Amino acid sequence: MDFRIDAGPYRELLEKLGNPQNKLPPTIHLAGTNGKGSTQAFIKSICESSGLKVHSYTSPHLIKFNERITLDGQHINDDTLLHYLDLIEITNAGAPITFFEYTTAIAFKAMADHPADVCLLETGLGGQLDCTNVIENPIATIITSIGHDHMDWLGSDIATIAFEKAGIMKHKVPCIVAPQKYDDKVRSVFITSAEKLNCDIHFVERMPNLPILGLIGDHQKDNASTALKALSITHPEFKNEAIETGLKKTAWPARMEKLSDVPEIWFDCGHNAEGALVIAEQLKQWKIDKPERHVHLIIGLASDKDAHKFVLPLWEYCSHITCVDLLNARNAQTGVDLMKRLNPNNFSINSCDTVFNAIKNHPAKHALTLVTGSLYLYEQQIV
Repeated sequence: MDFRIDAGPYRELLEKLGNPQNKLPPTIHLAGTNGKGSTQAFIKSICESSGLKVHSYTSPHLIKFNERITLDGQHINDDTLLHYLDLIEITNAGAPITFFEYTTAIAFKAMADHPADVCLLETGLGGQLDCTNVIENPIATIITSIGHDHMDWLGSDIATIAFEKAGIMKHKVPCIVAPQKYDDKVRSVFITSAEKLNCDIHFVERMPNLPILGLIGDHQKDNASTALKALSITHPEFKNEAIETGLKKTAWPARMEKLSDVPEIWFDCGHNAEGALVIAEQLKQWKIDKPERHVHLIIGLASDKDAHKFVLPLWEYCSHITCVDLLNARNAQTGVDLMKRLNPNNFSINSCDTVFNAIKNHPAKHALTLVTGSLYLYEQQIV
């Protein structure tokens, strides 16, 4: 990771490539702490249900790098990806660019070379200094929920983080702001940034009576409302039938995703305090639906995350917690170390090396198992 105002080698690479960032299809640019991927997935599904061709760029990937770049709704295939890898490697000629700059250049060039109706572009981290933020004329920007994450890079308080995210706003380009948990602390930040750029800002409120959503969880109503508000501005011609179909068909792996019916296993990639609150709401609902059902929580967290803040809202809904190794993350941590950091009193907790073994070693007959804490857990063998 390298945040720098003078991104000389990266800018030079884009110049040599013909500035593909300026040749993208009409682009919607998204930043935020939580909800970027889900909001983008709703927009993508609705656009495709309305007959449009959609490119997208997201990160990180779950299993395979190709997932980061979709061309006309399909993950970039190996041959096409290798072509652009070779092109970027030759064009860059060994200049010192970061991994994310490298992959973003690939995405820009690939998406510029293939015709489409819409391009959905997600920031990697932050906004103002993010290397996706070289596009000049998006049709809209979206800022999803702001929370406490990557604070070593973005700042130690919500207002500072919000300021970084607001950096994707552009002159006279509408900005859609999702419902915010810390509305009183971030609203003025967004308004000030919008006023400086003379851009219309739209604060979203959750829409009542939403159609059936393809993504599980009460929080997805906020993400869907944000997607609908953005599309009402950029594509007001969309028909209600296509919108309803798109919302229902929306899929986004690892976001409260059911992996198995028997045993019942779910996965959610929440990894910060705000994500934990969302998970707690779903656990609460499951308890209301079946009070007698036990919940086995399997957690793997990076060492730079606040373990206590993450687990605090989850305790009351869980019968047992297993902490597992997370060794492939940037800030790796073992399950043993995570368990020591939590160290709860009078609570059933243990550690294990893998998610698979955690499930195998805890075969509660009437349990629901939820695996959470990191996207990196998704690539483990779970079932």
